[in-house]
Amino acid sequence: MAVSPDFLPIAATCIGLVARRPRLVGRAFWTLTAGLGTAGVVAGVLTVVLDGLDLLPSSFQVGENGLAGLTTVNSSTFVVALAAGVAGILALETRASAAVGVAISVTTIPASAYLGVAAGVGEIGKASGALAVLAINVAMLLVGGSLTLMTQQALTRRRPA
Repeated sequence: MAVSPDFLPIAATCIGLVARRPRLVGRAFWTLTAGLGTAGVVAGVLTVVLDGLDLLPSSFQVGENGLAGLTTVNSSTFVVALAAGVAGILALETRASAAVGVAISVTTIPASAYLGVAAGVGEIGKASGALAVLAINVAMLLVGGSLTLMTQQALTRRRPA
Protein backbone atom coordinates (compact mmCIF):
# COMPACT_ATOMS: atom_id res chain seq x y z
CA MET A 1 0.00 0.00 0.00
CA ALA A 2 1.44 3.37 -0.99
CA VAL A 3 0.96 6.54 1.01
CA SER A 4 1.62 9.99 -0.37
CA PRO A 5 4.69 11.59 1.21
CA ASP A 6 2.88 14.92 1.41
CA PHE A 7 -0.41 13.70 2.88
CA LEU A 8 0.39 14.18 6.56
CA PRO A 9 2.01 17.64 6.22
CA ILE A 10 -1.04 18.82 4.28
CA ALA A 11 -3.42 17.44 6.90
CA ALA A 12 -1.31 18.86 9.75
CA THR A 13 -1.28 22.29 8.11
CA CYS A 14 -5.08 22.20 7.77
CA ILE A 15 -5.49 21.12 11.38
CA GLY A 16 -3.14 23.87 12.55
CA LEU A 17 -5.04 26.50 10.54
CA VAL A 18 -8.43 25.48 11.91
CA ALA A 19 -7.16 24.97 15.47
CA ARG A 20 -5.33 28.33 15.29
CA ARG A 21 -1.99 26.77 16.13
CA PRO A 22 0.54 28.85 14.19
CA ARG A 23 3.52 26.79 15.31
CA LEU A 24 1.94 23.61 13.91
CA VAL A 25 1.06 25.44 10.68
CA GLY A 26 4.64 26.65 10.31
CA ARG A 27 6.24 23.28 11.01
CA ALA A 28 3.83 21.31 8.84
CA PHE A 29 4.00 23.75 5.94
CA TRP A 30 7.80 23.79 6.13
CA THR A 31 7.81 19.99 6.01
CA LEU A 32 5.49 20.07 2.99
CA THR A 33 7.62 22.68 1.23
CA ALA A 34 10.85 20.81 1.97
CA GLY A 35 9.40 17.54 0.71
CA LEU A 36 8.00 18.96 -2.51
CA GLY A 37 11.19 20.97 -3.04
CA THR A 38 13.27 17.85 -2.57
CA ALA A 39 11.18 15.99 -5.17
CA GLY A 40 11.77 18.81 -7.66
CA VAL A 41 15.47 19.12 -6.94
CA VAL A 42 16.08 15.38 -7.20
CA ALA A 43 14.19 15.25 -10.52
CA GLY A 44 16.14 18.25 -11.81
CA VAL A 45 19.54 16.93 -10.76
CA LEU A 46 18.80 13.51 -12.20
CA THR A 47 17.73 15.13 -15.47
CA VAL A 48 20.92 17.21 -15.65
CA VAL A 49 23.04 14.12 -14.93
CA LEU A 50 21.22 12.01 -17.53
CA ASP A 51 21.50 14.82 -20.08
CA GLY A 52 25.19 15.31 -19.28
CA LEU A 53 25.88 11.62 -19.76
CA ASP A 54 23.92 11.62 -23.04
CA LEU A 55 21.43 9.14 -21.60
CA LEU A 56 18.37 11.19 -22.52
CA PRO A 57 17.05 10.36 -25.98
CA SER A 58 17.86 13.03 -28.54
CA SER A 59 14.13 13.39 -29.18
CA PHE A 60 13.35 13.99 -25.47
CA GLN A 61 10.74 16.70 -25.05
CA VAL A 62 9.42 17.86 -21.70
CA GLY A 63 5.67 17.42 -21.68
CA GLU A 64 5.24 14.62 -24.19
CA ASN A 65 3.21 11.56 -23.21
CA GLY A 66 0.18 13.55 -22.06
CA LEU A 67 1.83 15.47 -19.24
CA ALA A 68 0.86 18.92 -20.56
CA GLY A 69 -1.72 19.19 -17.78
CA LEU A 70 1.12 19.61 -15.32
CA THR A 71 1.92 23.04 -16.77
CA THR A 72 -1.53 24.35 -17.61
CA VAL A 73 -3.84 25.96 -15.08
CA ASN A 74 -7.54 25.51 -15.80
CA SER A 75 -10.72 24.94 -13.84
CA SER A 76 -9.94 21.26 -13.27
CA THR A 77 -6.68 22.25 -11.56
CA PHE A 78 -8.72 23.96 -8.85
CA VAL A 79 -11.53 21.40 -8.63
CA VAL A 80 -9.34 18.28 -8.44
CA ALA A 81 -7.12 19.73 -5.72
CA LEU A 82 -10.08 21.08 -3.73
CA ALA A 83 -11.81 17.68 -3.88
CA ALA A 84 -8.57 15.93 -2.89
CA GLY A 85 -8.25 18.23 0.13
CA VAL A 86 -11.80 17.42 1.27
CA ALA A 87 -11.32 13.70 0.67
CA GLY A 88 -7.96 13.70 2.42
CA ILE A 89 -9.28 15.16 5.63
CA LEU A 90 -12.32 12.87 5.62
CA ALA A 91 -10.10 9.88 4.98
CA LEU A 92 -7.75 10.85 7.78
CA GLU A 93 -10.55 9.84 10.12
CA THR A 94 -11.07 6.45 8.45
CA ARG A 95 -9.06 3.52 7.18
CA ALA A 96 -9.07 5.00 3.68
CA SER A 97 -6.28 7.46 4.45
CA ALA A 98 -3.59 5.61 2.49
CA ALA A 99 -5.66 5.41 -0.68
CA VAL A 100 -6.68 9.05 -0.51
CA GLY A 101 -3.09 9.98 0.24
CA VAL A 102 -2.24 8.58 -3.15
CA ALA A 103 -5.00 10.72 -4.70
CA ILE A 104 -3.51 13.81 -3.07
CA SER A 105 -0.11 12.87 -4.41
CA VAL A 106 -1.57 12.96 -7.91
CA THR A 107 -1.93 16.72 -7.56
CA THR A 108 1.49 17.53 -6.08
CA ILE A 109 4.32 15.06 -6.61
CA PRO A 110 4.04 14.92 -10.42
CA ALA A 111 4.00 18.72 -10.64
CA SER A 112 7.08 18.91 -8.39
CA ALA A 113 8.95 16.35 -10.46
CA TYR A 114 7.86 17.96 -13.74
CA LEU A 115 9.14 21.31 -12.44
CA GLY A 116 12.53 19.74 -11.73
CA VAL A 117 12.78 17.97 -15.09
CA ALA A 118 11.75 21.09 -17.03
CA ALA A 119 14.29 23.20 -15.13
CA GLY A 120 16.92 20.48 -15.64
CA VAL A 121 16.62 20.70 -19.43
CA GLY A 122 16.28 24.49 -19.46
CA GLU A 123 12.57 24.71 -20.30
CA ILE A 124 11.92 27.65 -17.98
CA GLY A 125 8.48 28.40 -19.44
CA LYS A 126 7.29 24.87 -18.72
CA ALA A 127 8.97 24.94 -15.30
CA SER A 128 7.11 28.13 -14.36
CA GLY A 129 3.84 26.57 -15.55
CA ALA A 130 4.48 23.53 -13.36
CA LEU A 131 5.25 25.83 -10.42
CA ALA A 132 1.92 27.60 -10.93
CA VAL A 133 0.05 24.28 -11.04
CA LEU A 134 1.88 23.10 -7.92
CA ALA A 135 1.13 26.31 -6.01
CA ILE A 136 -2.56 26.20 -6.92
CA ASN A 137 -2.75 22.52 -6.03
CA VAL A 138 -1.23 23.06 -2.60
CA ALA A 139 -3.41 26.11 -1.93
CA MET A 140 -6.60 24.29 -2.93
CA LEU A 141 -5.66 21.18 -0.92
CA LEU A 142 -5.27 23.43 2.11
CA VAL A 143 -8.53 25.28 1.41
CA GLY A 144 -10.49 22.05 0.89
CA GLY A 145 -9.03 20.37 3.95
CA SER A 146 -9.47 23.39 6.19
CA LEU A 147 -13.06 24.03 5.06
CA THR A 148 -13.88 20.38 5.74
CA LEU A 149 -12.50 20.63 9.26
CA MET A 150 -14.33 23.92 9.88
CA THR A 151 -17.58 22.36 8.68
CA GLN A 152 -17.11 19.35 10.92
CA GLN A 153 -16.32 21.65 13.83
CA ALA A 154 -19.45 23.72 13.22
CA LEU A 155 -21.65 20.63 12.91
CA THR A 156 -20.23 19.19 16.13
CA ARG A 157 -20.98 22.42 18.02
CA ARG A 158 -24.60 22.45 16.76
CA ARG A 159 -25.31 18.88 17.81
CA PRO A 160 -27.19 18.65 21.11
CA ALA A 161 -25.40 16.70 23.81
